[in-house]
Order: sequence, then structure tokens, then C-alpha cells
Amino acid sequence: MTLRHSLLAVLTLGPAYGYQLHAEVVERTRRDAPLNVGQVYSTLDRLRRDGLVEDAGSTPDNLPLYRLTGSGGIEARMYLTEPDLADWHDMVERVLLALSLPGDHAPELIASYRRLWAPRPGVSDEVIDPTGGAAQASAAHAQRLLRSAALAWLDSLPQLDPWPLRTDRRRRGRRAAEADVQTESDAAVSRDAAG
Repeated sequence: MTLRHSLLAVLTLGPAYGYQLHAEVVERTRRDAPLNVGQVYSTLDRLRRDGLVEDAGSTPDNLPLYRLTGSGGIEARMYLTEPDLADWHDMVERVLLALSLPGDHAPELIASYRRLWAPRPGVSDEVIDPTGGAAQASAAHAQRLLRSAALAWLDSLPQLDPWPLRTDRRRRGRRAAEADVQTESDAAVSRDAAG
């Protein structure tokens, strides 16, 4: 799944600022790989350059907001309804994202993925070239298992209630470990004991 398309999809919910988009993509897709917030901002710059997003003012604390243009909305809709290949990770993230958004994207996308993963009539997964040996047979077996898993996962998806953009300010950084957190009263006790 490309970050470009994930950002466009989340922006179908309305204007958002960069770190908000970062948090929404991570929360909605449960990405395997970490997402660097710098990637979000550089991708937003490219989307703006390409005419798919535009500035939408700023938040009360002057964070720049972004919104879809007409072209960006069309590209987001295509992304949410038309898978372009049968790739496991792309499918999982794209379907989870579509399920989290309002509209009819998810059922259409799921049906499209079912068609992509379904065995094709007249096309065999069996090894045709016997010189490929065990490696080719193993690869064909892996593809059959992946196809079976993808179809089973698509058939087991729950109906989720979509949710809007979160409006609370996301906190940056890592949470401090509880043992490392020193309250103001602890600090005062330490100062009194030292002094």
C-alpha cells in the first residue's frame, strides 16, 4: 500500500494536518512497518505539487491543514474500490482502511479482491516445467496456500462501523516508563532531602 493513496483515502474524511494523518493511517491500517512522520510531510508536498491536495488553512495553533482536490478525490475513490494486484500486505492494509471509512468502498473493494485471488478457470497452479524441480513446486504450493488464506480472510471480515477523523491532539514521542516518571511532589521531596 502506498502512503500516497493512504493519505488520499484518509483525507476523504475532511481536512487534516500532517501528524493527524500519520496517526490515522497507522491506526486504521495497523501497519507492519513503522511510518516516519517525515514521510507523511514529504508525501503531502508531492501530492500538493501533483494537484491532488491543497492547503485548507490551519488549525487554531497554526498547524497547516490539507484537503483533497477534485482530482485527489477521484484518485482516492479509485484506490478504495479497484485493487491493482493481488499482494497480501497491500490487500490487508487497503481493506482495513476501506472498512474504517464511510461509504460503499469496502464491499466493492472486498469483492474485487475476491475476484483477484480466486482461481482462474483454465489456469493451473500445477508445475508445468519439470526442470524447475522442488523450488518451482514449492513456490506453486505457497501461492495456493496464500490464495486460500486471502480468500478465507476476506470471507471472515466483520462489518465495522466507520469512524471520523480524531479531533484530539495526538501526543508526539514515546510514553515515559512509569518508573522514570517523577511527579512534582516526588521532586519536592527529593529537593528537601538533598537540602
